Amino acid sequence: MRFLFATIFIMLITTAKTDASHLNDIDSLQNQLLIVHSDEKVMTLIALSEAYRNIGFTDCLKYGLQARKLSNEIENKKLEALSLKSLGISNYFSGDMDIANDYYKKSYNIYTEIKDKKGQANCLNNIGIIYEEWAEFDTALWYYTESLKIEEELDNKEGIAISLIQIGNINYHRNSFQEAIDNYYRALLISREINDIDGIAYAYNSIGIIYGKWGKYDKAVEYYTKAVDLFNETNNKRSLSQALTNLGEIYNFEYKEYKTALKIYNEALMLKKSLEDKVGVALLYNNIGTLYANMEDGLMAIQYFEKSLKFYQETGTLTGVVMVNYNIGELYRSSDDINKATSYLQTSLKMAINNGQVDFINSCYESLIHCYAKNGNYENFEEYFRLFCIGKDTLIAKLNYFEMSEMEAKYSIEANNIENRKVQLENLKMENEVKKYKLLFTGFGALAIIVLFSYLLFLRIRTK
Repeated sequence: MRFLFATIFIMLITTAKTDASHLNDIDSLQNQLLIVHSDEKVMTLIALSEAYRNIGFTDCLKYGLQARKLSNEIENKKLEALSLKSLGISNYFSGDMDIANDYYKKSYNIYTEIKDKKGQANCLNNIGIIYEEWAEFDTALWYYTESLKIEEELDNKEGIAISLIQIGNINYHRNSFQEAIDNYYRALLISREINDIDGIAYAYNSIGIIYGKWGKYDKAVEYYTKAVDLFNETNNKRSLSQALTNLGEIYNFEYKEYKTALKIYNEALMLKKSLEDKVGVALLYNNIGTLYANMEDGLMAIQYFEKSLKFYQETGTLTGVVMVNYNIGELYRSSDDINKATSYLQTSLKMAINNGQVDFINSCYESLIHCYAKNGNYENFEEYFRLFCIGKDTLIAKLNYFEMSEMEAKYSIEANNIENRKVQLENLKMENEVKKYKLLFTGFGALAIIVLFSYLLFLRIRTK
């Protein structure tokens, strides 16, 4: 059995200008709600909604809807757009993708109406995430690209880095690893330039995924560990859980250190549950299922797979549905239940073809070859063997298309260039300061001579 779905970072751009300390102090916010009015009340309601996001969705939704209603009543378009976007994020994390998408689009329309470019870019990014979850990669790419255009227009480096990682994710889904790694390294350079710790960690995680795909597992662990350390530093629990998930995958599949893998998975699962992240919980259930399958505990494996599949179906996350169907099919194939294996693999294959998920298409072909060989269905065996060979040749060609070492060298050169430019700018700044002081002192000197000359002239006049 082979788990094929690494956790790529899809970065929601959350509500701006909310005090992180307030988000952890619900009592303080509720007291504040009694004394504030108008715009401040809307912002407090949004902060309360987001504070409850990881505690209880009912209260989260209640305060979010109150914020939207009040912002509409006081006719503050900017706050109405902000409250709609916040509601979209809350519904996304609760797994209500359709509702989240509707809120994002309403928010985007208002931001467009009031000509708020930053708000537009944020919403475009978040809408792209929904379509990525739905495996509509062309649509997702369009939204990410439009978001990137605005971020570049605004020269918002943090937003540019986020968009580059999102676009890299689409290339990853399409097995375009050369393009993906280029996007991730560009994002890393920008994040380092502006000292965005979380941004650096996002890029490290993404680069680790490509190393894993390329079979460089020690390098993958190196980058995942860097990401974990940085997310611990910034206390970014949601992203920490994702990086841990990827790290656990290496210990599960490549190192075969199952106890370590299970410990890492459980740590990530606890974080996902505390954040009420249904999609994240679904992924961890899948991963733990693969771990038990690798340990040949089929009963425990199927229990976790079925829980994962249920969550993915509830949230409409098609990429996850494809993955779990494949893994269940592989589990039944390993136990020689060929009929059940074929059914799940065909379901996964059909959806993967519709979604353009190349990895799963090729893996399903390979598994179905074994199934048809075992039950003597030679007609289907020959057909899927032919399709598998075509897909395998294409994949190998893409994998051989680039060398990670070359990309690292390119990144190092660009990183050094950035450092050199910083030094040059500092030197130039220092030179300008020196020139300024030289001119200043020269001015003082000239002034002193004039004063002295005037004083001597005055004395001469007086002596006359």
